[in-house]
Amino acid sequence: MNLQEIPTIGTAEELIDRALRRASRVEESVRNADYRARLTAVRKINSVADNIANPLHSYVKAFPSFDNIHSFDRSIIDLTVGVDKLKKALGGADWARKEVLMIATKYVPKARARKSAENTMKIMSEAYTKMTNVVRQIEKNLNFLISARSVFRNLPNVDPENPLAVFAGAPNVGKSSLIGAVSSGKPEVKSYPFTTKGVSLGHIKVKYDIIQVMDTPGLLDRPDSDRNDMEKQGIAALNHLKPIIVFLTDLSGTSGYSMKIQKSLHEELKDRYSDYHWIDVYSKSDLEPEAPLDYEDSISVSVMDNTGIEDLELALVRICKD
Repeated sequence: MNLQEIPTIGTAEELIDRALRRASRVEESVRNADYRARLTAVRKINSVADNIANPLHSYVKAFPSFDNIHSFDRSIIDLTVGVDKLKKALGGADWARKEVLMIATKYVPKARARKSAENTMKIMSEAYTKMTNVVRQIEKNLNFLISARSVFRNLPNVDPENPLAVFAGAPNVGKSSLIGAVSSGKPEVKSYPFTTKGVSLGHIKVKYDIIQVMDTPGLLDRPDSDRNDMEKQGIAALNHLKPIIVFLTDLSGTSGYSMKIQKSLHEELKDRYSDYHWIDVYSKSDLEPEAPLDYEDSISVSVMDNTGIEDLELALVRICKD
């Protein structure tokens, strides 16, 4: 599922303006004024209804079916916008679509039955008012869908057919910098905790193969129930995608998180995901370490002088080839 391809969604007023503008171009070239008014009113009512209902239908269909999406996508949607809130907004849009079509079905016969042009125009005006009022009732729903679309455009489009490595660790240990060094990903890099606000994706191309590499928000050493929604996005990737875990430990002390905290987080994740492929990385190796650490088969890296970058890439390739 590609959440990034949801089409542009109009506001309530944009939807109304477009529908009325298109209906204004509808004309009938019949000499009899009363008959012409009836034909024109019928076409205009149907035009307004179609130009409201069709976009609403496309909006609802553009969003994913929650019964068929990957568990990771569902988790990310719930953490970023809320599944129940999204369902409510989509339900409101679909209700409005049905309501507008029902109004048109009710008022078209009325327009056909009027004898005078004046009465016919009154019926048409009444139908317009009812249909546009329905759209205005779902203004908040449409605004929510617009916001959700904006959020989804920044979410990663993970391909389950290609291998995935998730970079994990405490905040500010250098995950984003390393992702930028080894892949096509361009995450935001700043020297304060929780720079990474959500998961993002880059790619390493190795001949004909592609390895996806995911940047995740820093994790704190605490229970899931105490973790914020940013941290939970990283946990969702680990829980639902079964990736290679690249765990970064900062030995320099510049992350703001002690070795004790980082080791505790390492032990938690290592125990929790014991059947996953795992690569231990010591980041910021160009800086003097505060204390030694001896994780098995670890790789020391530095994005400042490219130390260990190739070794990490080769380790990822080797695991993916196995």
